[in-house]
Amino acid sequence: MLIGLSVLLALLQLSSSSSPGKPRAGNYDFFIFTQVWPATSCFVWEEESPSHKCNMPPASAMDEWSIHGLWPTLNGTMGPFNCNSTLHFDIKALEKLRPELEVKWIDVHKGAKPHEFWRHEWEKHGTCSVDNEATNTEIKYFKKGLELLDEYEMKNVLAKANVTPNQAYLLQDFLDGVKKILGKNAFVDCVRNKKRKETYISELRICLDKTFRLIDCNGISDFPSNCNPKEKIIYPESVPDVLGLLPSVIQI
Repeated sequence: MLIGLSVLLALLQLSSSSSPGKPRAGNYDFFIFTQVWPATSCFVWEEESPSHKCNMPPASAMDEWSIHGLWPTLNGTMGPFNCNSTLHFDIKALEKLRPELEVKWIDVHKGAKPHEFWRHEWEKHGTCSVDNEATNTEIKYFKKGLELLDEYEMKNVLAKANVTPNQAYLLQDFLDGVKKILGKNAFVDCVRNKKRKETYISELRICLDKTFRLIDCNGISDFPSNCNPKEKIIYPESVPDVLGLLPSVIQI
């Protein structure tokens, strides 16, 4: 009788821990590593409101891509998200990394709550990858993002394929450039300025398996690219301060 009761309790506990719809760390297939082009990101932010000002990177990093996030992702979905509400963000844990994060993982939203962007990325995405030895703490998660940027910074990758700022290219040029250098399919996101009838590159995403080996970005069907494959996409050194942007960047 006691054995039967123990088995029943174990089954109930298992059922509770695997309830459908409850996000769980480890419930993902790969990582998306997303880099953002600061000039375009600033443009989007300032066009949303006249009161918005940008916090741009220092001069030494003005022409480099910045980290948006490292996102555990289940094939064909946009998640999981917010997997453990008890793993609160602690800025003190990042004290040693802060100087590097402030240059390479930038929040362009000047005037926003300090460190809110880092908090968002850790609590929404980082908590879903704590099953992984390389990202199982807050400091490891952000350190891994910095390591990936050092290895795959997109200005360097694209330059090796002769895709450089202050030029305009077709979507396929960006994709082919990354494929030529890294050997894998990437993903490109854009923003559109309706008034000027211009499109700017906004983000570049590469995909990695759980051991952080590059893989093709073929399992992100819920991230439809908003880049027109038939239209030239500007890779801007800066973007014009005019109205008319149609924001279409997926906020994740």
